[in-house]
Amino acid sequence: MIKIGLVVGTALWALAGSASAADMPVKAAPAMLAAYDWSGFYAGGHIGYAWGTSDWSTPGNAGALDLSQRLDPFSETGSFLEGFHAGYNVMLPNRFVVGAEVDTTFPAFRDLNGLSIGGSTTFFSAAAGALETYSETMLASGTVRGRIGYAPGHWLIYATGGFAWTYDQLTLTQLTSGNTDMPFLWRFGFAAGAGVEAPIAPHWTARLEYLFTGYGNRTVGFANNAQQFTSDFKLNQVRAGVSYHFDQPTSSDKYVAPGVPDAELVNFHGQTTLSWQGYPSIRSPYAGPNSLPGTGQGREVGDATLYAGLRLWRGAEFWFNPEVDQGFGLANTHGIAGFPSAEAYKEGANYSYARVQRAFVRQTIDLGGDEQKVAADLNQFAGSQTANRLVFTVGRFAISDIFDTNPYANNPKVDFLNWTVINAGTFDYAGDGWGYTYGAAAEWYQGDWTVRGGVFDLSATPAGGISPLSGGLDPTFGQFQMVGEVERRSIETALADLKEALKGDDTAAISAKMNTLAQASMKLGEAMYKQAEGGGPGPDGPDAGAKKDDVVDAEFTEVDDDKKNKKSA
Repeated sequence: MIKIGLVVGTALWALAGSASAADMPVKAAPAMLAAYDWSGFYAGGHIGYAWGTSDWSTPGNAGALDLSQRLDPFSETGSFLEGFHAGYNVMLPNRFVVGAEVDTTFPAFRDLNGLSIGGSTTFFSAAAGALETYSETMLASGTVRGRIGYAPGHWLIYATGGFAWTYDQLTLTQLTSGNTDMPFLWRFGFAAGAGVEAPIAPHWTARLEYLFTGYGNRTVGFANNAQQFTSDFKLNQVRAGVSYHFDQPTSSDKYVAPGVPDAELVNFHGQTTLSWQGYPSIRSPYAGPNSLPGTGQGREVGDATLYAGLRLWRGAEFWFNPEVDQGFGLANTHGIAGFPSAEAYKEGANYSYARVQRAFVRQTIDLGGDEQKVAADLNQFAGSQTANRLVFTVGRFAISDIFDTNPYANNPKVDFLNWTVINAGTFDYAGDGWGYTYGAAAEWYQGDWTVRGGVFDLSATPAGGISPLSGGLDPTFGQFQMVGEVERRSIETALADLKEALKGDDTAAISAKMNTLAQASMKLGEAMYKQAEGGGPGPDGPDAGAKKDDVVDAEFTEVDDDKKNKKSA
């Protein structure tokens, strides 16, 4: 198995640049100084929405496909897109800016009709003498463009144009016979558009852009149905994006952002993770659709995620995590109770696709106690918080972001991969096919104790099941899960106290803190031993997790402990 994780704050997906900037906080400039210099290399990412048409014809029939699909926040499908871009600018003395840019863009995960940015039509075929369904959907696209603009003050207004390409899949199905052809098609054409861009923080700019791409007619043969179709492809896109400028000087004679207070207002981190896993042939006398194949397999999964944050008001933050995913887990993430990769989802695809995994608001209310310093990190601003506080989270996120967490094994992107290591194996939390859901949570931190509670939307059918709805959430919120948790952080508190004592020279205080840590560790060991023996209270104690035989609340986990009447799927 190979696991590669890069957590950097130097670009959207941070595939280049200095790793030393990984946790670089993004702070706005204290004052307005010289005009912004747009010269240099930059890289970033974008998210947007696409619509358009494809005019098609075949002997005896003609029509047009509507390439826009409705956005569905519960299945994360529709005609939205995400991608990466990189380029180079030169700013002339008269503040005209010329440059070049290349980008690659991926559509959303396909819907139940197999469409992302694409369209479908059903018609009576004169050639076949039967009803047929014809469709085309985008798998990936990109452009190579020039840019020319003018920078009045601190804004850049630009026009852009150049070469465009798209890689699509076409499908023709004859409904009477069931014959289906699914050829792939490269299209080449042009791109033209315009946009506006402005600095938002040192090195960082934000943009809004419109882009039109047009592709000439292409003829495709469908061998199984002995037919040919000729079609074009015209697409409109509106994109919002951020870029990191590598060559921008940071000296005080360069302007950073106008009218922004001297405080951390925005925060960007990026991460890309690639993992490959495989196994040889195994003895498998019993096999089913959810079994690990006996023939052996090798599978890879990859993702690239942006963690973008914005401070709203005192104690309030908005976080947005667009992500590009690709690949499959072993046996489509089935067949192993403690699945070896939490980076593998219940859904997958051979081609990269766009997701928005998190979009939530977090409000923190300090209640007093010791002040704790917090470093900038994924979905976390640098700053301070009090030991006693209330935290409210509302929006789209993973239950495991808040519940059943610890500092050592919670995130497969930065620590352990196995599902039963990063979370309790029998914690059957609500989530779609990727483990995320909509909901609200409240947390009360008081001393060593924390009480948490929340309510969350369940999937339409158990995630990872055979139902075509198994990847999406219930849009009616008619199925939901309530989660509660009481936590005492005795060891973490003892460790923090010991670290603080070690900063001084008081040997008595250090000895006392070491003794406290030892006692807390012994108590935890005793509790774990009792639970392992089945004689004490806890998640594995008597009657823990018992459920009625006619209830299967299977959601995202795979562990099934029959001895204690626990059910999961």
